Amino acid sequence: MNALFIVFACLSLVAAQSTSTSPTVSSVSLPLPTEAGTCFDCATKGCFNYGTCGTSSVCNCPTGFGGRDCLHPLCGSALKDNLIRPILPSGQSTCSCDDGFTGPTCGVCQSDSVCPQATSSGISVSVNQVCNKSPVSWTKQDAFCALNSPLLKAVYPKDSSILLTRNHTHIYGSLWYDNAQQFMCSLYECSQSIVDGKYRHVCTAGSCECSSKSTFCGGPGVTIDLTGPLKTAAGGSAFSCTQNGTDCNMYFEFLKEIFPQGLDFASCDFGECAFASANPNLVGTASVPKLTPAGIAGVVIASVLAVLAIIVFGWSIAYQIYARNQPTPPPRKGVSIDFSDISYSLPTGQVLLNGVSSSAAAGQLTAIMGPSGAGKSTLLDILAGKDKRGIVSGTLTFDGVKVNPLDASKLVAYVDQDDLLLPSLTVRETLYFSAKLRLPESMSVKEKMGRVDEVLETLGLSHVAHSRVGGFGQRGISGGERRRVSIGVELVTSPGILFLDEPTSGLDSFNAHAVIEALHTLAHVHSKTVVFTVHQPRSDMYAMFDQVIVLAGGAALYAGRGVEAGQTMKQNGTPCPEGYNMADHLLDLAIQATRGSDGDHARDRSNAQSFMIDIGGGKLRKRKTNSANDNHGSSLMTRSAAPLLTDNALREEPGVRVGFLTQLSELVGRSLKHLIRTPSLFLAHISLAVVLGIFVGGVYFKSNDTISGVQNRLGSLFFILSLIGFSSLSAIGSFAQERNLFIRERSNGVYGSMPYYLSKIICDIIPLRILPALLTGTIAFFMVGYDNSGDHFAKFVVLLLLFAAIMGFTCLALAIAITDVGTATLVGAIVILFKMLFAGLIISQDSIPAALRWIQYISFFRYPYEGMAVNDMGLLQIKDTFDGAEVNVPAALILLKFGFNIDNYGQDLLITILLLVGLITLTGLLMHFRLKERR
Repeated sequence: MNALFIVFACLSLVAAQSTSTSPTVSSVSLPLPTEAGTCFDCATKGCFNYGTCGTSSVCNCPTGFGGRDCLHPLCGSALKDNLIRPILPSGQSTCSCDDGFTGPTCGVCQSDSVCPQATSSGISVSVNQVCNKSPVSWTKQDAFCALNSPLLKAVYPKDSSILLTRNHTHIYGSLWYDNAQQFMCSLYECSQSIVDGKYRHVCTAGSCECSSKSTFCGGPGVTIDLTGPLKTAAGGSAFSCTQNGTDCNMYFEFLKEIFPQGLDFASCDFGECAFASANPNLVGTASVPKLTPAGIAGVVIASVLAVLAIIVFGWSIAYQIYARNQPTPPPRKGVSIDFSDISYSLPTGQVLLNGVSSSAAAGQLTAIMGPSGAGKSTLLDILAGKDKRGIVSGTLTFDGVKVNPLDASKLVAYVDQDDLLLPSLTVRETLYFSAKLRLPESMSVKEKMGRVDEVLETLGLSHVAHSRVGGFGQRGISGGERRRVSIGVELVTSPGILFLDEPTSGLDSFNAHAVIEALHTLAHVHSKTVVFTVHQPRSDMYAMFDQVIVLAGGAALYAGRGVEAGQTMKQNGTPCPEGYNMADHLLDLAIQATRGSDGDHARDRSNAQSFMIDIGGGKLRKRKTNSANDNHGSSLMTRSAAPLLTDNALREEPGVRVGFLTQLSELVGRSLKHLIRTPSLFLAHISLAVVLGIFVGGVYFKSNDTISGVQNRLGSLFFILSLIGFSSLSAIGSFAQERNLFIRERSNGVYGSMPYYLSKIICDIIPLRILPALLTGTIAFFMVGYDNSGDHFAKFVVLLLLFAAIMGFTCLALAIAITDVGTATLVGAIVILFKMLFAGLIISQDSIPAALRWIQYISFFRYPYEGMAVNDMGLLQIKDTFDGAEVNVPAALILLKFGFNIDNYGQDLLITILLLVGLITLTGLLMHFRLKERR
């Protein structure tokens, strides 16, 4: 009995919660049965079985029912008028029908012989009527069907049946239990058809009402009172059978939570007397899938995205064709750089550069020297047009044309102090990647390869051209060679101006000399303007410097030719000792001047004043704190005011930017090479996916249709989603390795954020997030034993892959937003746990506090989990034994208890797609605006 109690409780829950979004039909409030001897007025008492109240306050009853209130079955046969048919005698359970008729109201004929002959429209020719025994209604047919529902049998053990009276557009149906009518329904807006070889009679609207004091509606022997649900019954219904009248089923939308597959009939007896000419001769058609509102919305979204993709692709093709037809610009020559009174201060007011003036000539090697913190890198960044956080002022000209530093960045090549190269590529591949993306589209592959060979020869890298770069724990070329590769990445564009920040940092003396020698060759042989910072060069390196700028405390201590520095220092009373490195001597003087200007050593300061060089009217000035409004030069240059170049000769030549498709193809090619040559991450994901799929399948192997089997199914789906969610955290560490490389290459104009983002989707999200999820889900699906009929597997896979993509983009967004890998991973784990909490399994949705209930609607787990659960168990019938009692109920009852709607798959799919589109957009915006170089 405990099992029956559970079933009754579930049914009561459904009865209390059954509502429908279909058009609501008003129900009739029915009276109690009339007492004998009382005056009956149908206007106040009402009529049962959808009878109508006549003008004389007497009910006009439908065929087969009579009495004052139309509540009593009529016996005899349907061929007789209601007025002359006998009412079922009191105390008798079934009618005595005329020969050849059967059913609760004697409306089902059994043979042609019992049907009458009639004259057709007054024509004297007699035509016999026939008994139509097919499920297709010709005029008005009765069908009497025995129910075969284990759930209904468990609650009401006696025989149950349904009587249907049907014409083309209307179905009147009533349910009978133990030969007593329980409730009746009027279904309208109906149509008959034969689809895929099966007869269907579908109605789009209807209403139901109870028979007075019936067992199903609160009468004697009641178990569940259906009065409430029947009053609110609305929505569609469908009666279906094979064409020979077997395997019949009746589906009611308002009962879908209890009977998701409808009510199956053990047998049906059809019969109506009609002319053979009344046969509608239905023509069979193939079923045409109808889109739900969610499906329509999905089609609209997919169409919009497809149109946008076509537009972008078309524009990219057009631009690529245009770019390839542009003339190839000649290699740039160096320009003379003049700058005066360059100053820079942080937003806090601290001054890092104070009135620095000097120049760098074309075809010369210019070195910016000074102790740590002197402002070397800051000055180089300003000259190279790097985006600075603080305020820049002063005047900068290229060949006499005033430029803004931000515009200057388009004309120069910049090599940072740190080497950021992809370790899995060879030296040639690294240079060729830069050439493909930074040289004009109009240049042929042969010309670009020739440029790469030229750079390899110039930098002395030909012997390691096919060696991998290495780094990040991978073996590769030496540090000096790697530094020259970084220079080569910029040189393949043949820039007129080359800036380098500490190119010898971290190198031994031999490799440092090789780098400086290569730069000297570039300047003198190729007429380039080369400016670099250096901390403490050897004497042989210093001898190659054409121009030297020595900074101390943010100001210029010396600026002039390198070979003349010794004579100048001697004239100012600070000669370089014999045999002493001039670079070391200048550095010592800069340190002494800095100490003196800071006021820490009075004696050093007095000594420093004796050799300070007057450059551009300004001497070494003490660093100070200035307001942001101080003007340190004749032309204020800020990030908010960026005048354009005024000389077309200095503008960027046409064709130097490659098209979107070229950027995307080269980025995808590079990423795939890296993925293949460093297979550990990919193989780890694939191997773990297979192992975890087998593990989940083994733990929940062949989950059956018992109560524990349903628990296993729900648990296994939740566990699979959890595995995919937490495994996606590897995207954070994976992106962290490329973060700085992307920022560096983007700031140098190698490619844009969008092509890189799409390459991450193709080479990271798909192979490392979606493919492993597909393997895990496929293995588990068949081992666990989910419903694989029809398209259930495809529906499962679609939701699973969408969820895997969502988690991949979520972790990628966190990696972009949070620089620290540990913090990003922690936040990602917490986010996943919170999303899991509101998936619908761990906590009942009804138990969530009202203030927090909104969180479930943005949970990435909720919609895929609900969709996968209803996809697997929406049609499952639970068959179990509990305390000796058999349980046979739809799994939809359990899903309803968890707050899942078995019709929500389309809605869940659409919301999951919208969440994915939103995350893709958010991640793309984060990558575009968040990952920018700030110095």
